[in-house]
Amino acid sequence: MIAVITGATGAIGQQICREFARHGIDVAVCYNRREAEAQALAAELATSVRAVAVGLSLEDPTSIARAFDYIHSVFGHVDYLVNNAGISLIKPLLDTTPDEWQRMLAVNLTSAYYTCRQVLPKMYHTGGSILNVSSMWGSLGASCEVAYATAKAGLEGFTRSLAEEYAGTVRVNAVAPGFVISPMNAHLTPEEVEEFFRDNPTMRPITPEEVATLCYQVATDPTKTGQILPLGWE
Repeated sequence: MIAVITGATGAIGQQICREFARHGIDVAVCYNRREAEAQALAAELATSVRAVAVGLSLEDPTSIARAFDYIHSVFGHVDYLVNNAGISLIKPLLDTTPDEWQRMLAVNLTSAYYTCRQVLPKMYHTGGSILNVSSMWGSLGASCEVAYATAKAGLEGFTRSLAEEYAGTVRVNAVAPGFVISPMNAHLTPEEVEEFFRDNPTMRPITPEEVATLCYQVATDPTKTGQILPLGWE
């Protein structure tokens, strides 16, 4: 069994790679700029499964195609695709530049279109699972995160629609984490974090390991497709 994980050098991505490897699944560790971290993670995983680090730019469909050509040449096929890569932007809409807007959509949403196109032709015949990592803001919306929330909302619509399109052959789901204790939220002060949970009493902080566990469970569950699974919020 083979899993391809994008954004594999981030806090959540690393744990997703480890979770799949822990269950004996070979892993393609996909990264953009952090090659040293990706190679180190692949070496760590390679003590128990086959693992390779694969560089790609999720803003460039040609780069994505080359990366998946390499992945298929190494592993032959893909059983699980986890579209985990994502970037955030905290800015009012009127301060968000057109380039920033396009980049948020490219990395957080359009990249899933390109990666899915690379695996679906074979998955259609052999079966498989696609898992997209969304966010609570895709459902709830967030002030000063219009671009990010819009991209994640689009990813959830993409998930549900693709699941319908490939019903019976390829399972497509998404997980939507809430507040993750990770570098993405490291800009917040302890006071701001306390205020966030005071204002959102139904939410709780979650760890990258919790997200990874849910990702594995959903991706490998043969009964689930077309679902958006929340974590850490209601």
